[in-house]
Amino acid sequence: MSADFLTLSRSPENALPRPAAGEVVALLGAPEVRAVALRGFAGLRADEGTVPTAELGLLCARPRFFPWLSLIENLAFALPKATPFEREGLIANVLVRVGLAAQATQRPGTLSPEGLLRLAIARLLLVRPRLLLIDEPFAALDVQARDRLAAFLAELCTQGRPAVVIATGSVDEAVRLADRILVLPQEAGPIAFSLDNLLSRPRDERSVGFVALRRELRRALEKESRHVPAAVEAAA
Repeated sequence: MSADFLTLSRSPENALPRPAAGEVVALLGAPEVRAVALRGFAGLRADEGTVPTAELGLLCARPRFFPWLSLIENLAFALPKATPFEREGLIANVLVRVGLAAQATQRPGTLSPEGLLRLAIARLLLVRPRLLLIDEPFAALDVQARDRLAAFLAELCTQGRPAVVIATGSVDEAVRLADRILVLPQEAGPIAFSLDNLLSRPRDERSVGFVALRRELRRALEKESRHVPAAVEAAA
């Protein structure tokens, strides 16, 4: 996926090539451009949501659920082919993993913003989509809540080896999670900068390699800031 061939487009008809299975691509740039490019990988409009399927999953700040159904009933839609016995066991297990077992029979409207994101993560863990789009889901949370949920991102990126695209304003998050990092231009055109991340996992933010990649990406963002509005969070 070379910058010579990748063209950022605001049209869903010209979607960007998707990553390979197991590959994680991070998008850095102005927020509105990230939103367009992220959904471009799946041919979605910038403001379009999606119900997770085996093909496509989206983790964003405002996940959608059936408000009249319980958490268990909402998650059941992620397992249409499972037997009732299998479904019960899988849902019980994933609710424990995301810390919502005690709220299993409640409706989504009773959950906090953090709880709704935990439910969205549970649904994706059940669906295991082949293409996973992650659109800054924790941006509106406080630091403590963000830290509590951050570990789930790595799990979503590795479980089932989906192709993953992450839109983020954090250089550190991009280096920590992604195999390839793209700095996007403001207008339609070639990718401004592409970086392959060869650091082995888990990635230590204090390591020499991590610091070097962080510095290189910040330099690329600063160069692009002459053309992109100053809305990119270059530092984590």
